[in-house]
Amino acid sequence: MIRDLIHWQNQDGSWPALVGDPDGSWATALAVLTLSINNGISPTVERAAHSLIEHHGREAHWLWRGKFKLVDTQAQFDPDKYGWPWLPGASSWVIPTAFALVALKQFVSCTPSEAARQRIRTGVEMLFDRTRVGGGWNAGNRIVYGAPLASHIEPTRSR
Repeated sequence: MIRDLIHWQNQDGSWPALVGDPDGSWATALAVLTLSINNGISPTVERAAHSLIEHHGREAHWLWRGKFKLVDTQAQFDPDKYGWPWLPGASSWVIPTAFALVALKQFVSCTPSEAARQRIRTGVEMLFDRTRVGGGWNAGNRIVYGAPLASHIEPTRSR
């Protein structure tokens, strides 16, 4: 099974959500955790960690940051604080960000990397920025069109 997982890795170090998909996804973080636990830090895991460091939600791009700061302000989040999307080209979401943070923290504990540490800080800042007004998280925003959103059970336990 581990051999199959390694075989499915994309050239850029990421893993697809479905075998044969050319794009990396949230599955990269879970693959990093699985391989780190079973095989330790290897060149395969290092490529994957680099892929996680480079991967981000679309709000990380300067054009999207400008859009969210100047035009699309209804969601009320800081686009300078970004995490990871489910799939490339999408905005950051809470659950894939949490997966990636756990994977990168595991990687950094074995292989010190300033780039990974900085990416972890940005992801953690994103989670704090998107925390719901009463606590917890939903998919990715705390307020939309001026109305606070409820917590979702998947990323957090309801109070």
